[in-house]
Amino acid sequence: MIKNAHSLLRLIAVATAAAVTAIGIAVPAQAQAAPISTVTFTNSFEGNPWNDWQGLKSGDGVAGADVNGNPVVARTGVNNGWLYTGTGWAAEKIAVSIGSWGDRSNCSASIWANPVSYGAGVGLEVWDPNGANGWVKLTSTAPGVSAGKYQQITTPPLNLNGLSTVYIQAIYGNSKAVAQFVRIDDVSLTCVS
Repeated sequence: MIKNAHSLLRLIAVATAAAVTAIGIAVPAQAQAAPISTVTFTNSFEGNPWNDWQGLKSGDGVAGADVNGNPVVARTGVNNGWLYTGTGWAAEKIAVSIGSWGDRSNCSASIWANPVSYGAGVGLEVWDPNGANGWVKLTSTAPGVSAGKYQQITTPPLNLNGLSTVYIQAIYGNSKAVAQFVRIDDVSLTCVS
């Protein structure tokens, strides 16, 4: 005779386990989550930046780099890029080969920017150089960035499947009488699957 409900429940559990084992019912194991795969490209302007970067400009814009600066004004390392303009724009872009990256449906680009004199809208863009009619801008963002310190700018997520090369471009435009430098450093493109 069973003395209490707890003993009864234990007896039912043992009997059920024995029955399942005896008749060979397979109990599925919990599904394992697929491992997360992350691929990242980075460039910090080290070495000779002009081996990788291309400058663009309009008006009085200038795209340049501080190489082995003294004092060092880079975010990391000893080199950084910079954009300068008073009435125009300046940009620097870098090609990223992504054809071998696997799933590229969840990607984003980022760069660090530091306006030297006053806050500014600094743009970050991702371009497809091989669009049906030439260059196609895939995404862009241009947040306001405070002066005096590096701040990270990141694009919204984008799908880069089917592309073999993209360009990441930092751009700064200005229409003020006072020109300024915007330092840029530590670009990255990351895809997570």
